[in-house]
Amino acid sequence: MDNAKNDAQSKLDALYYLAEDYEQVEEKEISPTLHALSEVTERYHSAEPIASGGMKQIYKVYDARGKRHLAMAMLHADAPLELCDPFIHEAWLTALLDHPNIITIHDVGVRNGRPYFTMDLKTGNTLREVIEKLRDRDRKTLDHYPLETLLQLFLKVCDAMSYAHSVNALHLDLKPANIQVGEFGEALVCDWGLGKMVGREDGLELDRRLLHPDLLSSGTLFGQVKGTPGYMAPEQVEEGGERDMRTDVYGLGCTLYSILTLERPLDGEAKEILEKTRSGAIVPPRQRKPEMDIPRSLEAVVMKALSVDPSKRYQTVEALRREVHRYLTGFATQAENAGVLTQFSLFFRRNRRFCLTILVSVVALLCGIAWAMVQLTEKERVASKARHEAERTLSLYQAGKTELEKMSFENARSVVKVVNQLHLLGDEMRTEPLLEAALASEPDSPVFQRAMGMHYFYLHQFNAALPYFSEPGDEIAQAARYYAGISPDDKLLSTDQVIDVLDRIKNMPDDQKALAFTIAYLKRQGRLEERARVVEAYLRLLNPEWTDGWFEYNMAESRLKIGGEGLKKISTTHTTLQSLQPRILDVSGSEVDRMWRERTLAVETVDVRGCPMENVRFLKGFTHLRTLIVSPGQFTEKELNILNDWVEIVEK
Repeated sequence: MDNAKNDAQSKLDALYYLAEDYEQVEEKEISPTLHALSEVTERYHSAEPIASGGMKQIYKVYDARGKRHLAMAMLHADAPLELCDPFIHEAWLTALLDHPNIITIHDVGVRNGRPYFTMDLKTGNTLREVIEKLRDRDRKTLDHYPLETLLQLFLKVCDAMSYAHSVNALHLDLKPANIQVGEFGEALVCDWGLGKMVGREDGLELDRRLLHPDLLSSGTLFGQVKGTPGYMAPEQVEEGGERDMRTDVYGLGCTLYSILTLERPLDGEAKEILEKTRSGAIVPPRQRKPEMDIPRSLEAVVMKALSVDPSKRYQTVEALRREVHRYLTGFATQAENAGVLTQFSLFFRRNRRFCLTILVSVVALLCGIAWAMVQLTEKERVASKARHEAERTLSLYQAGKTELEKMSFENARSVVKVVNQLHLLGDEMRTEPLLEAALASEPDSPVFQRAMGMHYFYLHQFNAALPYFSEPGDEIAQAARYYAGISPDDKLLSTDQVIDVLDRIKNMPDDQKALAFTIAYLKRQGRLEERARVVEAYLRLLNPEWTDGWFEYNMAESRLKIGGEGLKKISTTHTTLQSLQPRILDVSGSEVDRMWRERTLAVETVDVRGCPMENVRFLKGFTHLRTLIVSPGQFTEKELNILNDWVEIVEK
């Protein structure tokens, strides 16, 4: 029992000692954060001027209590004392407005006898600065702020003003300079210096007090007229004019006007602008900026919001917001009074996939019906033609004429035409059976005989081709006879021999034979360097006046450079350049004036400097084209705008 009492007494003594030690510990060691906060006597430090306007200065300060940077607004040291009350009332009014798109006021107080208030430190630019950069064609700003993005920011401003009006607060100085735009899609309505509370007679009624120089910026007028010329509603210009929520609608209309045109609604001296405001002499956006693609529907919205008579404007900010939202979602605005065609066009844009499905179905149905009608008509036509030919044949037979032989000859020409097309396509597998069938039906036909000879000639089977050539003086027959003696039919000619053949037949009036011979060789030759030599030989045959030009092919870079006087054609019915697979095609310095056949080439860069081309419309069909090199002034901007958007124009 004694031992237990002794243990209890020892523990109790230890607790007493611990309590004594705790009392000796300083408070700052127990709760250092509480101690540090309680030691703060000067809340704001490191004031750094960041903006100045009129009688007000904005500083960047460090909030020692909140551990953050804020913006502090203060009157200039030489500002008259009568400005202090309006300055404080501006802070109180803004502090009443709790909305994510309205600048937040954190603290209102007095330092060194001068009032101040702190607010969020704004980042980014004002909407006015953004518009100025867009007007100057700043590339980064153009990419970051297309019209749709600006309209989304405008909707956020409308949200802020709808909220402010719901608590009976008016801004009365809405303009792009008073809208802060952040880097991540933020939009803040700032500078409520002219604002007032509707229906209140207390200290927040600021309008009657602001009879002093500008508190905010040099663009705002005070005195009998209070606001920014060019962004003021007519009732603000008239002395004693009644200002209400529709006055802010007018300011939003001016802001939307600036977004669409990148200009102020009115320009000129202050007195001139005020006079224009009274008369409503605002030029519609599309008329003011005809070179810009301004939507007609948004122009109607702007002009309604800028009506001189407040009763003809949108009666609420929400009504204006709905109109802009309707445009963004593909619906017609009420202000434009859209017709049936406009409504249908917008419906199609909103439901493109559905409409295309219906359209394809209808087209397929109509095509089916049309095809059935064509087939029925064709059957009737064939029957009528057969009856006519039978009657004609009978009459010729009875007359003892040789017209039947002539008809057979014309039919043979049609067969040969098909054979030639197959050769140009490089399809020899289908050509020979067709000719064999034709000769089986008419073995003595000179047309079929020569066509078969040409077929073997293209295949380098000169011994097989010779029996089918009946004209010994023919250049093709002579070339076949020459190479039949030095090249067996199972061996292809060398590149030099192919070039020699092309030179031997260069005087033939029909260059299609040279083309077919070239295509047949290119199909069997796998080496690009050898193909290039034959392509050059064919182009020189095609352009007999091209004697001093150049033909440079770089296989490693997939680049083909051809040019010089006399080079006018680089293809006829088919292009041989496809076999070289060029990615870069340089025809600068040539006399080539068009390249319609070359649309099948997968070229990414085309150089046409110095070429006598009237336009480059044919290049729109070059689906792989990414860069076009032209001479300065070779084409007008309008002509170049025809090309696809992804094509870069380089002038050298």
